[in-house]
Amino acid sequence: MAVDLLNLQRTYSFDRDRLVRHAGWTLEAHRRGKDSLSLVLVGDKRMRLLNRTYRGKSATTDVLSFEGPPAPPGKGERFLGEIVISLPRAFRQAREAGIPPDDEITNLAIHGICHLLGYDHEKGDKELRLMKKAEEKAAREIREREGRPEALRHVTGKIPGEGAKDTMPEENRAQKRRKTV
Repeated sequence: MAVDLLNLQRTYSFDRDRLVRHAGWTLEAHRRGKDSLSLVLVGDKRMRLLNRTYRGKSATTDVLSFEGPPAPPGKGERFLGEIVISLPRAFRQAREAGIPPDDEITNLAIHGICHLLGYDHEKGDKELRLMKKAEEKAAREIREREGRPEALRHVTGKIPGEGAKDTMPEENRAQKRRKTV
């Protein structure tokens, strides 16, 4: 397994080793430990350009996944592709959700990896449930392997639980509602 990391922004600090470790464990949780991928961390301007170029949306987003080429016949390992994460967006989302930025970055990596593994929450409720289960499986693997499940309680994947509208903990959603009413 190889997880390559390229940081193309200089403003936000994060735990590089942890992110690479968590991406690798996500692959292993899905029995894809021999496969490889790249993680690219960018600013909002670059993410907006990528989102406009490849999705036709002229706005920044938190994570994009770009699938790699098909595996050569007979070869057990594959380059899955590239995951691009906007660190400014990840930090904003973490602040809004009241969680550590490194946890949000891990959640976005899990989400991107699940897309590379073929899950797509935008294809309907059944696919949404399948992707949520895949994210939860990876998050559980990460929490167990770090040996600190309570410290990593916010590592859950990006797709919120049943009935939730976002990844924000309930107490923070209630507090945010009070502020905006």
